[in-house]
Amino acid sequence: MEDISCLGANESLNYEEEVSDEVKMDEIPEYDTRSEVTSSSTESEASQPSMSSYSSASSHNRGVRKRKSGSYDYATELNYLFRDARFFVIKSNNAENVTLSKAKGVWSTLPQNEAKLNHASREARNVILIFSVKESGKFAGFARLCGESRRDVPPVSWVLPPGLSAKALGGVFKVDWVCRKELPFNATMHLYNPWNEGKPVKIGRDGQEIEPRVAKELCRLFPEDESVDLVPVLRRSKEAAKSLRSKSRYGRGRYRSPAPLGGRSSRVASPALYSSSRYIYYVFP
Repeated sequence: MEDISCLGANESLNYEEEVSDEVKMDEIPEYDTRSEVTSSSTESEASQPSMSSYSSASSHNRGVRKRKSGSYDYATELNYLFRDARFFVIKSNNAENVTLSKAKGVWSTLPQNEAKLNHASREARNVILIFSVKESGKFAGFARLCGESRRDVPPVSWVLPPGLSAKALGGVFKVDWVCRKELPFNATMHLYNPWNEGKPVKIGRDGQEIEPRVAKELCRLFPEDESVDLVPVLRRSKEAAKSLRSKSRYGRGRYRSPAPLGGRSSRVASPALYSSSRYIYYVFP
């Protein structure tokens, strides 16, 4: 599927007004990690939330670097991007398709996932896709969905597994890559997805939605991709917000996260489990 310069006076995203309440980024603690296991039996064991200990939060600056003087830092830009966002895992059968996506800024998926992503793009200001190649042991980066899929665009020469025809795929999504860098699974072992039965965030089928707070922390673990200019991406996010506000005036409601402690949504299956020495904490969405 596709250096941050200072925002010009006429092209400013009005961060002072819209991001003033988000300039502080949640601290990113360092965690004990374990290597990823690829066998199905061991992965099943890994699906049970296990204990991983917090270390000092003094390392929260890891991977977070200041931009040039006068420009907003990466943490602030991510906070803006994560406003009213929904997050989905995208599992690719091969690395070639992810490389193609990064080069062309496009993605295609099966019709059931296409419908899910189209619905999310109509209801949420930002839809974030977190990519992973099957059996790679790592995440491949993350991107923002630019809108609903289209079928009136030139076809993409995807590398498809045997027996799968290109006609089986849905339309073509345009995506803005936020980070093309990789993140190993063993750096995410402290994160569990309450919307997938509390399993480690690395586990999930193509199209699995991730609880937003867990997903935001996952995205912040990726190293900053300095080759990506986020200003145009954030501008499109702002335009999407305006469009949603306009639609809401005519009775179209916005997406709301499921209620905690069960609520009305079956996605909240169990809380995420964290541990710190003698104490165990349950974190509900």
